[in-house]
Amino acid sequence: MDKFRYHSGPLHDLQRLEEAEDSNGTSSSKMQQLKQLEKKIQSLSSRRDQLKWRLEMAHGKIIQKLLTGDRSENMSDLASSDVYQVSCDAVSNARNQKLQQIHNLYRLTGISIKEVKRNVVRLTFDTFNNGKFFESYYVEVKGYNEQLTVGNHSLPHFIPVIKIAEQHLGDGLRTFAQTVMNMLRAFVCRRQFVKNLQTHLSDYLMNEISSSNSYDFCCLSLTDFPGLEIQMMSSLDKSHPSHIKVIKMNKRSRVISELEQERLSRITKSLLVAEMPEINLVIAE
Repeated sequence: MDKFRYHSGPLHDLQRLEEAEDSNGTSSSKMQQLKQLEKKIQSLSSRRDQLKWRLEMAHGKIIQKLLTGDRSENMSDLASSDVYQVSCDAVSNARNQKLQQIHNLYRLTGISIKEVKRNVVRLTFDTFNNGKFFESYYVEVKGYNEQLTVGNHSLPHFIPVIKIAEQHLGDGLRTFAQTVMNMLRAFVCRRQFVKNLQTHLSDYLMNEISSSNSYDFCCLSLTDFPGLEIQMMSSLDKSHPSHIKVIKMNKRSRVISELEQERLSRITKSLLVAEMPEINLVIAE
């Protein structure tokens, strides 16, 4: 079988030297040339492998390997390269964004559950309003099946957690947790409504709006209606005021005119649906 012939390049030179060595014997100068060619070939082969590796490990392939956790090839070769670092940063940012999205979606459900020890689970409640997150609360529930009791918790004191447990824990965790969550959501909604109302009416309030800790009772006095107080009352499980009344601060106070009664009626109707009322409303006679 004929020997394969190279016609150019380092392998051609190497083959020519080998043939010359076979015919003329080994000489020191030929051996040196041979070693130099071998080093050159090794250097070119190494360079070719590096270029091939860099070509294969472009941004997309590096990112894919990092995402899939593929460690079949030695990634340390490119650990100091700009391409590798940029790819690592891109993967890290993508993962962080995905985790944040999952975290936000998870929090939007409002309720999570985690077993802290045998027969003890912790319910965590994340409160939010209009896309903004507020406090988190927890309740630990002890027991098994229908024999459940409330343990440690961080709920506000006005949430009747023991009463809710007595009424609903026998039906399971779902009903109990949803009842607590409804009260927390209602509380946050009432609180934010009063805070927004304080800002909205800042130019018309005689004093700051006074409220109970649970914001189920609030009262305010407006400069346009001296001697009168508007009182808002809500149930703990309701987001909006369920009852509003206007009282005289002094029984001998002046008589309320028809125009004032009309304006007050419009204001109280807005408050009942948790809307910001118009105060400087002019009623045509």
